[in-house]
Amino acid sequence: MKKNVVISLMGLQYAVEEEEAPIEVINFGQYYKKGDKHYLLYEETDESGRATKCRIKVSEKELELQKRDRSNTRLLFLPGEEYLTGYETPYGSLLVGVDTRSLELYEEDDFLRATLKYGLELNGEKTGECTLVLKVQSCEQDA
Repeated sequence: MKKNVVISLMGLQYAVEEEEAPIEVINFGQYYKKGDKHYLLYEETDESGRATKCRIKVSEKELELQKRDRSNTRLLFLPGEEYLTGYETPYGSLLVGVDTRSLELYEEDDFLRATLKYGLELNGEKTGECTLVLKVQSCEQDA
């Protein structure tokens, strides 16, 4: 895989008593591999134009998402395990719990896909079952 990549994160949540809510975010970023772990570095920009530095680390055993802004956020997805963390939002703090069901990783020369299935809890309340699909494709454009 080349250093410059296009990163697509597509999430689908099957929420309690709500319609499916698909979301897709696409960013340019940087890719590197160290051992059996793939690393992705990119920035997300919110509605106000503020950038947040993001890092995804993925292997066949785990997926970790870190966001660095005013508050550092870390989500860790380990199949068969639950993970709790505090998550700061513009509206206040939330206690986020993820119960990872499965993680599948598919890799080609210039393409990577990880599919993650997990249960989601917010402040101790189950909010739904989620699927996250991460796709990474080499590109020529500078990230």
